[in-house]
Amino acid sequence: MSAIWDLFGKGGPVMWPILAASLLALTVAIERSFALRRSKVIPLATVRQVQGLLAGGRIREAAEVCRHDGGPFARIVFAGLEWWEQGSEAVREAIEDAGRREAPVLMRWLGVIGTVASVSPLMGLLGTVLGMIKVFRTISLEGPGQGQGLSAGIAEALITTAFGLAVAIPALVVFNMLSSRAERLILDIEEACHGVLRELAHSPGDRSTVSAAVPAAADGME
Repeated sequence: MSAIWDLFGKGGPVMWPILAASLLALTVAIERSFALRRSKVIPLATVRQVQGLLAGGRIREAAEVCRHDGGPFARIVFAGLEWWEQGSEAVREAIEDAGRREAPVLMRWLGVIGTVASVSPLMGLLGTVLGMIKVFRTISLEGPGQGQGLSAGIAEALITTAFGLAVAIPALVVFNMLSSRAERLILDIEEACHGVLRELAHSPGDRSTVSAAVPAAADGME
């Protein structure tokens, strides 16, 4: 650990922005890793339970399940159930609108990781330029024979480049992995919502009893 800090100190002032960017990317990656768990976004038990209740015409119970779950899939389905008494087309439009709102939520903050992956090599390049400026300044002031001054500038140039790449490469990998996971979850939610719509189309539920149940559940969602 002491050797790493020693290199960090030799890297010059640009090392601090690179460190801050790496910590920011790490924080977002950890948060998104937990937020994009399938068991949280689209739990299989909830999907099956809601579809089963809708198939039996138990719309009120399905709304309660969605209210208690509170995940992205449940919020989308709940938005559709609010319009159940207006007909299947209204339900479909409500689900599509809710889905469009939830998709950016799943992709939230991923751009931060992508930005860190893009900016870190540039900050490393900036450190390289500053290190080479220091080298040429030493040569101009003290002559080319000052090995210690020259080596300090060259070390700063190389270390910042290395640390910038060391941050950018994992950040790019994590960004691609989390983006792919979010896209798969969005597709899975869409498929599950299509299943819900099919069950609703054949549901024998009484529309008059749903309108009273759904607003009550909506209060719990807010």
